Amino acid sequence: MAYTVALCGLTARDSRLLEIVINRAGSAKFAFHAVQADNAHEPRVAIVDASSPVSMTLYHELRQRHPQLISVTISDHGLAGDTRYRIERKSLFLQVMKVLQDLAEHEFTGSKVSHHPAAATAPATATPVAESVFHQTAASDQSVQLSALVVDDSLTVREQLRQALDRLGITCDQADSAEAAMALLKQRSYDLAFLDVVMPGTDGYELCRKIKHNPYTRLMPVLMLTSRSSPFDRARGALSGCDSYLTKPITWETFRQAVDKALLKHFRNDRAQLLARGYRS
Repeated sequence: MAYTVALCGLTARDSRLLEIVINRAGSAKFAFHAVQADNAHEPRVAIVDASSPVSMTLYHELRQRHPQLISVTISDHGLAGDTRYRIERKSLFLQVMKVLQDLAEHEFTGSKVSHHPAAATAPATATPVAESVFHQTAASDQSVQLSALVVDDSLTVREQLRQALDRLGITCDQADSAEAAMALLKQRSYDLAFLDVVMPGTDGYELCRKIKHNPYTRLMPVLMLTSRSSPFDRARGALSGCDSYLTKPITWETFRQAVDKALLKHFRNDRAQLLARGYRS
């Protein structure tokens, strides 16, 4: 039997890596299966980011439907949350299986529960999968530069956006179609995306809908780029789930303000975190 673990509003990167570590863990006493909170049926455990209001909201909504749900809380220092199962963010991938095994031992088998918090930051033997993930991601945890995905079938527009983003300290990957963009989104996560509306094949509206319906990418800010400014077109943008609608030609100040607003909303007004990642507003 595998216990279902609901991942509540974590970053796309952390969600993907946790699924790898948890779902591929072998030779453990208890088995777990990690899924996004939206797809969790009868979850027994929820992994929550204590610093994310979105994550906490998803957890509380899930807890209302499943009162017996037990949380594992991630925080910078491993001390946040009202649960005894806590993990320090920097050791998440090394410690998550140990904490889950401790939780199952105490909560699901009737063993006596200690009155002290679980030792989530104590040394432990990590699974080979967790070790691999940890070594691959340790360097990237240190102030990773902000990144954007630019999707436009015009090379000129893509280059103009690259230069504008560079002024703000943001790197970017480029795609000339919705299909190419989706391929990139399967490989890595981005802090925001710019989508042209009119493109061959799948248009920007449909691409935006796919992004917003994907549990890995739905929290990523999406800014639509178009020469169409009618109320009907803006309504289509809103219905697709975009966070901002920019009409070409776009002035530098309009662009800068739109990016700043989208990032501050995404990072919960934590400008210090943005600056630490090289952002130049």
